[in-house]
Amino acid sequence: MWADQFSKFLAVKFNNAKRFGLEGCDSFIPGMKSIMDALVETGAEKVIIGMPHRGRLNMLANVVHKPLETIFAEMQG
Repeated sequence: MWADQFSKFLAVKFNNAKRFGLEGCDSFIPGMKSIMDALVETGAEKVIIGMPHRGRLNMLANVVHKPLETIFAEMQG
């Protein structure tokens, strides 16, 4: 739900910015969140994530918990 709402918010707030939504990757964010939680529970200290643009902002906001202020500042230039 958070990922979907975040994607809709970005579409409204940054309608002129080039961004890629979650279309077709809706289950990806909750799956990655579960994986990250399991890694943290088992003591992982670093994770390297290589991924295409699709859903990357959602990944940063909802899984990695990058501050929204930072994401928005980077989008505004």
